[in-house]
Amino acid sequence: MIDAARRERLLGLMREEGYDVLICRLPEHVVYLTNYWPHHGFSVALITRDGYVGLLVPEIELEYADSEWAEVIPFGWGLLKDPDLYTSYREHLSKLRDRLGLHRAIVGIERSAEVVAPTYRHAEPVVPAAPWHDLLGEVFPEATLRGVDDLLARSRAVKTPYEIERIRLANEVAALGLARLKELALPGRTEAQVGAAIEAEIRARGTGYRGARLVRASAEVSAGPEGSYKGYLLVPSTSRVIQEGDLVMVELATVVDGYWSDLTRVVVAGEPHPRQREVYELVRQAQQAAIQAMRPGVPAEAVDWAARKVIEEAGYGAYFNHITGHGVGYRYHEFIPFLAPGVQTALEVGMVCTVEPGVYIPGFGGIRIEDDVTVTSEGPQVLSTADRML
Repeated sequence: MIDAARRERLLGLMREEGYDVLICRLPEHVVYLTNYWPHHGFSVALITRDGYVGLLVPEIELEYADSEWAEVIPFGWGLLKDPDLYTSYREHLSKLRDRLGLHRAIVGIERSAEVVAPTYRHAEPVVPAAPWHDLLGEVFPEATLRGVDDLLARSRAVKTPYEIERIRLANEVAALGLARLKELALPGRTEAQVGAAIEAEIRARGTGYRGARLVRASAEVSAGPEGSYKGYLLVPSTSRVIQEGDLVMVELATVVDGYWSDLTRVVVAGEPHPRQREVYELVRQAQQAAIQAMRPGVPAEAVDWAARKVIEEAGYGAYFNHITGHGVGYRYHEFIPFLAPGVQTALEVGMVCTVEPGVYIPGFGGIRIEDDVTVTSEGPQVLSTADRML
């Protein structure tokens, strides 16, 4: 069953801003319009103001496209029998233009995205650029082409119950890997070994979990006084060997069928010492204060301040040097809302944010706890299921 609420929200914004049709190639927008996560990045999704949705999809990916969500139009790609990709685009887009009467339409296209989510085959991202924009100009010579990135970002910022359940599933799959963190983060192992083991666990156990088809994960591990201290920068895992008593921080991005979760967990390799417990408990309290502040109508900066106030009052304010959170869902990091000082965007029911205060002390290390939380009319709801343990 399609997500009618998602579609109506987007159509309402399209009509409000005068768009006749949106034509999208970025994987996150293809997911948004059709619930299908592209494998290679050559799919095209379009939606008209009266609710028609079409999906151009390579034949090799056809089984992953859902005809309930869109008219699925396959095309040959990648084999000797197949025409040039842009020949296929030109043919099918021209037919749709004629059939849907879009010759003089206001056409929304992706123009200004500088941060994008990858396809399933993330090793070789495909991003629409000048050749694609030139083609659209040729196919729609009488139309008006306008950038639609801002409209899509605003539409995506408020999630429907369907979308929230998909993000919850991504969190559950992430928890399959984090469940083994304490037993993996042992003295003698490298950061890279721990990260690789978490990723392997997620892909092995997550594929097929509650119907999940396409699963990816990126687990970056930073350990010890220096490594975990740098954790606020989301640094890569290294060959550094974990020592007894080290703080071990895992920054984990997990994507399931195009829907993302973003989590951070910290454990100690061995028995935590008193100051580690003290700082961890402080961060936990700051996170809880921020989560409790996440209610409809509350400005984003107030959520940030709820966490920052707890840390500042404990004398650690100088060591909390990043924002408290950001949107998440169709990308690892979404820009609406930003839980940061000075951001007055009001939270709305359905927004999903990370809440991730942290304390990073030179010579001691860093501790961050990050969970994904949605705003409801009754208050905040935590979507993460992974254990929070030091």
